[in-house]
Amino acid sequence: MYPPSVKDYLNHRKVRFGDVTYDYYVTLGNSALQSVYQRLKDLDADRFVIVADQGLTPAAIREIEHHFREFAPTVVLAAQACEKDKSLGTIDELAERAIQSGVTRRSVVVALGGGIVGNVAGLLAGLLFRGIRLIHVPTTLLSMSDSVLSLKQAVNSRLGKNHLGVFHPPILVWSRIEFMDTLPVEEIQSALCEMIKNVLAICPERYDEIAAKLRPDGRYSAAVLADFIDLCIEAKVKVMCDDHLEKQDGLVLEYGHTIGHAAELLSEGKLRHGFAIGVGMLAAARISRLLGYLSESDEAAHAVLLERNGSPTTLPAYLDIEAIMHKVRFDNKRGYVRSRAGYCDFVLLDGLGRPHYDDKKLITSVDEDIVRAGVSHVMSQV
Repeated sequence: MYPPSVKDYLNHRKVRFGDVTYDYYVTLGNSALQSVYQRLKDLDADRFVIVADQGLTPAAIREIEHHFREFAPTVVLAAQACEKDKSLGTIDELAERAIQSGVTRRSVVVALGGGIVGNVAGLLAGLLFRGIRLIHVPTTLLSMSDSVLSLKQAVNSRLGKNHLGVFHPPILVWSRIEFMDTLPVEEIQSALCEMIKNVLAICPERYDEIAAKLRPDGRYSAAVLADFIDLCIEAKVKVMCDDHLEKQDGLVLEYGHTIGHAAELLSEGKLRHGFAIGVGMLAAARISRLLGYLSESDEAAHAVLLERNGSPTTLPAYLDIEAIMHKVRFDNKRGYVRSRAGYCDFVLLDGLGRPHYDDKKLITSVDEDIVRAGVSHVMSQV
């Protein structure tokens, strides 16, 4: 994954979203851990509650548990990294086990895993005693570069994704590059679809650079992966610096997510999150073009990056257009603008890096026939 000469790496920065600031560490190698250790010591926690992805190896969980046990008693609670268990029922079970373990207001919840476990643990921290401290230890590139950079912690309802949640910031994010050594290539490619979203919607000045760096085989050095994470941090800071609740300029981060989330849910885990968002962006780009907002060349630029990433550009044939439309109608962005029968709410683009504003709002109501045409454009014909 990384050259033998690269044995140790430490990047520490302060991430600021509005009046929220937290530490973000990217490390490689044990000698880079002293800064993290000092930060953990300064927390003066009475207990760490690690919510750990059951998909991780026992050895990986034990290693992280060992790091935290150096500073306070530590308990590990297992969680499933699947959409059906991203629910209030799971939160209730974890809360009961955490309280029985002795958690207090001085305790810290540690989210160890990918985006799903990060959201579950984040909402648990946000609800326990009306909010206790949260640390993210993301184990996937997607969580390192995307989900832990949001202050949103949410679980699903039976009708859609992320309907139930709170804003609860972490006090610390610790990304260990070593975790990416064992990730499947598809997991790396999926994660980079969110980075591609950032390039297309927020920082198009990086387009040529990223187009040159992307590899369809999904194999990158540690240095390049760290650069990708840094780009994502910069992009989120750019749009969230004065909008930490993501209700204004930060809404551009939802580009591609309306149709993408619907497809992801309907696939029941078969379609990775990033891949769903990538195809969702292609559908949103086609909708933007049908409405006269986006040029043909800018629409084509979406597909170029996704193809260079080796990610899919169509939705699986087993998905049904009308089922996708039904999920889109329950998307969690509803309500930013007045609802209209026969219309769905979308984040769209006027050009690369230029979100479309409708009456000074970043959400546009789109006729369902045009939405359906956008979905049809990305449906597999096989």
